[in-house]
Amino acid sequence: MKNKLKMLLRWAFWFLICFVVIYLFVFFGGWKLFESRNPILIEVGIAIPLSIFVFVGNEVATELEKRVKALEERLNKLENKN
Repeated sequence: MKNKLKMLLRWAFWFLICFVVIYLFVFFGGWKLFESRNPILIEVGIAIPLSIFVFVGNEVATELEKRVKALEERLNKLENKN
């Protein structure tokens, strides 16, 4: 139950971030892409915020992976000393 709640809260957090970024994009001129009725421009308008989220998520995951590897190496050094 606790893990499901954590997962739901993480999803809600990312949903909120996605919503805010898309809202800001549309608010500051992105609405022109959607009103043009051109399917390519609509796809570009949707792809820009989604690509930002994927990029940021990937960067965060990479940074966390580096931290985990550094901690594993530190643990191995401490275990080898004893």
